[in-house]
Amino acid sequence: MNGFTTSEFTTLLDELLARGERDDDALARPSVPFGFVTPDAAVEELWKSVPSDFVAKVYGETSERETVQSAPGIETPEPLPSTDPDDIAAELRMANARWPKDFDRIRREFALANHPDRVVPHLRDRAVVRMQIANMMIDREKRKAAARG
Repeated sequence: MNGFTTSEFTTLLDELLARGERDDDALARPSVPFGFVTPDAAVEELWKSVPSDFVAKVYGETSERETVQSAPGIETPEPLPSTDPDDIAAELRMANARWPKDFDRIRREFALANHPDRVVPHLRDRAVVRMQIANMMIDREKRKAAARG
């Protein structure tokens, strides 16, 4: 077939494995040990370190009185939904939630009113931010509830 007998192939594999074991011992080990951080923990740490005024600046929120530019034919502009985590937490009303199904219900209710696919086009970027913040808060509280049992 291919010119190798079973015993020749076995001998070749044994030689390669023996050579590989010697090479593994000669490899340099890293001088700095690396720990594993779960993605959830990394996000939590990052979120704690971001000042709220930076978040407001990045997402263009200058004040609570900020309004949407009025479209032709609309006389009074509507206020923009807040991206402040405290305001979003108040909207979520998670104080009485205890079980995973409670948090799932809260997530669905918030998404029903705030999902980017359900808002007018000029509010979609803000809706994305609001959903991200809400999902992060709900996930954090859901993990805490699961840890409590």
